[in-house]
Amino acid sequence: MGYKKVCLNCQKSYNRPFEIEKIRSSQCPQCENQMEELSHLFQPPKQSNNKKWDVVRFLVNNGFKYYHVWETIFKNSKGEITGYQNYVKYPESMKDAKEFVEKYKEQAVTE
Repeated sequence: MGYKKVCLNCQKSYNRPFEIEKIRSSQCPQCENQMEELSHLFQPPKQSNNKKWDVVRFLVNNGFKYYHVWETIFKNSKGEITGYQNYVKYPESMKDAKEFVEKYKEQAVTE
């Protein structure tokens, strides 16, 4: 498994091996903008598919970097997470992405 470096400007994705000690920011070799580090689960759309790339940008900008998102989270009486159930499929349309962000905002990755 690895991860992907993605340029949201050029709409390109590069596979990278997972080396925790070497994870760092990097610049796009084409446009020199900052690249995003996304999960290996990310399946990039075709470079020419601007609508799907708009959805990717929206999700990433809202903290969803294509890591697992869970449909159900079980919590005990103290509010502590005790379990998860069912992965959620990432949306492909902007309408669905907006609903997804609102519904799963507690699982967004904040850095």
